Amino acid sequence: MSILKKLIDRIIEFGTNEKIESENKTLEIQRLLVGIYAEYLKVETEFDDADYEKPINLDYDGMRSIVTKHFPDFGWYHSAMESHKINEDAYLVTEDPIDDLTDIIKDLIEVQWRFENNSEKDGLYQFEFLMKDHSEQHLVNLLKYLKDKDE
Repeated sequence: MSILKKLIDRIIEFGTNEKIESENKTLEIQRLLVGIYAEYLKVETEFDDADYEKPINLDYDGMRSIVTKHFPDFGWYHSAMESHKINEDAYLVTEDPIDDLTDIIKDLIEVQWRFENNSEKDGLYQFEFLMKDHSEQHLVNLLKYLKDKDE
């Protein structure tokens, strides 16, 4: 659990701290995302049916601005919808790595908030839910973008 929390805390800094210190931000975020993904694939959760207050509202635009400052060379990329199907007329979509990372950070801030304000059980459940429902695709797309960009 402490590994997951440390990964979450550090990734969140890329969307909340304008003066983050890192020798290589791109490589660091890549490693952090791989770590988060590994933790997601290991996690086993159960629903916490306690009645908690709703998490904080987040400033997407403010976070996006900070992410953009950290990664000014990130540009648009294409991905194929239903890439598991071989199709001569593949449906390509244009993606935004800044949005990918901002959405991941936004979801992880909610998870962090739940760990700190609700319970570990609730935080883990929300982590698994948000990854499966939303962040996993952003994470996989972003890692593929970073791999291709590095070639």
